[in-house]
Amino acid sequence: MRGLTVGLLCLCVAAVACSASPARLGSLYADVYGAFAPLYVLYRSYADHLFSGAPVRIPPSLESSCERYSYELAVFHVEYVQQTGSATVAGLARLVRLRVESSAFCDSYDEWIRTLADPKETDADLLSAASEEGLFSAIKQLNDSMGEALDEILAGLGDGIERWTFAVTFSVRALLRQTEVDRIDANLREILYADPNGTAPPFDVPAEIVDAMEQLVGLAGRDLSEAEAAEAYRLATAIYEHFVAAR
Repeated sequence: MRGLTVGLLCLCVAAVACSASPARLGSLYADVYGAFAPLYVLYRSYADHLFSGAPVRIPPSLESSCERYSYELAVFHVEYVQQTGSATVAGLARLVRLRVESSAFCDSYDEWIRTLADPKETDADLLSAASEEGLFSAIKQLNDSMGEALDEILAGLGDGIERWTFAVTFSVRALLRQTEVDRIDANLREILYADPNGTAPPFDVPAEIVDAMEQLVGLAGRDLSEAEAAEAYRLATAIYEHFVAAR
């Protein structure tokens, strides 16, 4: 895996096509979160188990989560370094720190993660042992570090259209990566309109994208039927494709 990552880094550094845009960066950071998601699902499920006794959910992609997460984070890091206008010293430093923390996490806990991913092995005693070894607190810390890195990256984008574009593509890409869209966070309005009370995008976009955003915001903050979930996916796809195509 390390050889693959090094090869990817060298290839991207040499390629002009690797130059990044805010839309692409937002999409790629959503992919980082998507790759990390099985680990966070495990963490949240174990927390619920301790609180209410609910069964612990083992995500089907848990076994390869460390490998996939490391890969997606490496891809984002290369793209962020390649951009010319938005990378900041603080953002780069925080991202490097996240890479170090992520590598240390996977080196320490990948064997535990693979063991827990095996349904023949997972039981209460094994989960308790993993907790005592610090797995779940380490997942929480890594999730916090990802959020801190995101804050630094957003700060480097300023307060204009670049930051907004990153946030929109990050949000809709994250939605599209979900296997089931049964509910959309109520804060979607604030992301798409850059204002929790906004009623329109803060920058010019085509009328059909304005309409798609309005409809998607209308679906946020409540449970969705199957038909509504399918419509949310269609609307998010239209918004995402607009921003990525405009890079």
